Amino acid sequence: MRLLFVNVAPLIKYGIGAAFADLGHEVKMVFLDREDSLLPHIKEFKPDYIFNDGGINRMHKLFPLLEELNIPHMYWAIEDPVAFDYLSLSYAEKSSHVFTPCIESIEQYKKHGIDAYLLMFGCHPSFHRQGEKKKEFAHDIIFIGNNYDYHPARLKGISDIIKALVDNNYDIKIYGNEWWLDTSRPYYITPEYYGGIMPYEKLPSACASAKIVIGLHSVDNSRTMMSMRTFEVLGCGGFYLTQWTPAVENFFKNHYHLVWTKSSEETFSLVNWYLNHPEEREKIARRGQEEVYRKHNYHVRILEVLSQTGW
Repeated sequence: MRLLFVNVAPLIKYGIGAAFADLGHEVKMVFLDREDSLLPHIKEFKPDYIFNDGGINRMHKLFPLLEELNIPHMYWAIEDPVAFDYLSLSYAEKSSHVFTPCIESIEQYKKHGIDAYLLMFGCHPSFHRQGEKKKEFAHDIIFIGNNYDYHPARLKGISDIIKALVDNNYDIKIYGNEWWLDTSRPYYITPEYYGGIMPYEKLPSACASAKIVIGLHSVDNSRTMMSMRTFEVLGCGGFYLTQWTPAVENFFKNHYHLVWTKSSEETFSLVNWYLNHPEEREKIARRGQEEVYRKHNYHVRILEVLSQTGW
């Protein structure tokens, strides 16, 4: 099968796209957002499917072109359930295959006559693996992600974890875009806590170097949808202290694969204890890595989807 991916984000490049290639499929990746047209790539590669993970500026570059050429569009609605109404549904209506990391969204698609299948985030062990320790990331606590301020769940996580630790002068460094320094946002940090934008390729080293890697989630009411960073950090062997969500509890054991917190008070207790017990951090990180390698790698994800859809 020949798959043309219209994104080159790490999720594709180091994740599901790479896993499809590992399983013997022919894969090409282009960043459609910076292309005038997909047509030259279609003519050159002759794909069986176009694989798209969203993007608000891709619709007009995909349709009606794909319909005219009779090339099926495969859609992974990675922003569900938040973007279901204003983004996902419009793509899904034009797709031959629809996948979502949010199991609750499947019923919503069904109401519109669309069959959707669960495709959660995961890790790719050839990339998400133990990295080399680097002095630049040798902090007690790090967080890697942007300062999104339009998800109530994420704002709660910021308050319960990041704000709590920053306000009490922990050794924490936050990596992401400059929204973290934007004083007009509901929450911002001062420059001494800001580490800049981290190239994704440095994720394994960051997880190997920091004692604790923080996790935040934009959705806290799903049984399956959680931050993709969960699987990636665990795959890299990081000790992951995350905001609690039903999905995290559904797939992992607390204090066994990772650690979750539900409040700032619990955050302090957990951070203080685990900073002083490195051997426990190492055990939990190792078990977390083993769990995602066994059950949540992208090869497993793809094979599950193939068996469900008969595709």
